[in-house]
Amino acid sequence: MPGLLGPGQLLALMVLALQPTGTQEAQCPIPSIANGQLSSAENFTQGSTATLQCDPGFVPTASTVRCTSSGRWYPRVPSCVPGQCRHPPSVEFADFQHRREFLVGSTLSYSCRTGFSLIPGVSPTITCLQNFSWSPVPRLCQRVQCSSPVIPHGTEASPRRAEYTSGTQVEFQCDHGYMLRGSDRVQCSSDGMWRPPVPYCDRVCGPPPKITNGQHSGMGLTKFPYGSEVKYSCAEGLSLIGDESLHCTSEDGENLTWSGPAPECRVVRCPRPVVERGRMTPQTFTFPYGLLLHFSCDQGFRLHGAAQSQCLADGAWHPPLPTCQPVLCPQPRVPFGRLKSPLGGRGWYQANETVTLECLPGYQLPNKEVMEMENAWTATCLPDGSWTTLPKCMKEGDGDVCQEVHYIKSTFECGVPVEEVKILLEIQKLLLEINKLEMELEN
Repeated sequence: MPGLLGPGQLLALMVLALQPTGTQEAQCPIPSIANGQLSSAENFTQGSTATLQCDPGFVPTASTVRCTSSGRWYPRVPSCVPGQCRHPPSVEFADFQHRREFLVGSTLSYSCRTGFSLIPGVSPTITCLQNFSWSPVPRLCQRVQCSSPVIPHGTEASPRRAEYTSGTQVEFQCDHGYMLRGSDRVQCSSDGMWRPPVPYCDRVCGPPPKITNGQHSGMGLTKFPYGSEVKYSCAEGLSLIGDESLHCTSEDGENLTWSGPAPECRVVRCPRPVVERGRMTPQTFTFPYGLLLHFSCDQGFRLHGAAQSQCLADGAWHPPLPTCQPVLCPQPRVPFGRLKSPLGGRGWYQANETVTLECLPGYQLPNKEVMEMENAWTATCLPDGSWTTLPKCMKEGDGDVCQEVHYIKSTFECGVPVEEVKILLEIQKLLLEINKLEMELEN
């Protein structure tokens, strides 16, 4: 241990103690050296030499010293300093961080180069030992490998390898009836992962069914992934009968199939629509499948049925064509009046028909009204189903106002709508105001 005297030093001290005092030679002091000690075959007297011995892991700054006549060591007492290891050994596919010195007890770690990885269970660290050598260095690094790329329903375009090291490229192809989803070429990267990710093979539909005198939008393709859509079209002059498009779908959740049968291309014509007393829009002379027509009636006629109809695949109009029926006016009813003409027994009248009305006995038409004949009135059925102005019959001898009141009363009893009665009442109110003003002017 540092500070203790060695056997040679103890012997020298004993010899000095036994010598007579008068003949004692000059001696050098026994130094205390950390991590080492001086040793000599002679006493530490003047002219003697000593060797510095260091503990394991340390080296002397000077190997020998000499005791001078002045009782001092020359050169000055050396010391034991930590030793160093030489340059670390090279490791295949690995590097380390360079330093100026590698002292005993220090450690050093290796790192694998790009494309290589540390072998599992092996430590990348070495230590500088006390004998100034490095601890054993095992094989540290191995080439990075990616897992074997296996895709169901697909194969590698090239023969399979036993190992897939960093930088290896692989191409894939799918079996018949499948389509590659993803990149067809991948590479093993330095982290052991495939870049881009390994693709997969997905089921596909085969070519969609063909149609005579037509085509679909997927011509030239042989594989159609799930969800694909193709649209059909016909040659000019033909109509597409059936679904315009088909989709690649699945009925059992696994196998893929087209959503239905292919449509047909054929000539479809509907007969020329005939609606008497009616008109159609647009005006055309051909009536192919899909044509939509709008109908309306001439004046004096009302449309019965749907206002539009379309030519469908069965060659018929749907909904059925409408008809134009004459507009009819109900039998005119006049309070305290009646029909005079021979047509009086009918309940409905066609447009433009004219009837003659007269007042019942004891009633007459107002003097203000224009009469075609004495105490008679004509009315005509209009194209909208209403009559021209109907006459008013007032009781003979009653004033205009009283007659109007009777008229309103009879009108209300005959079931005239309340709104019309209100209008009549407003008119009568105005008449009363006029009569009142006339009387005031006369007075």
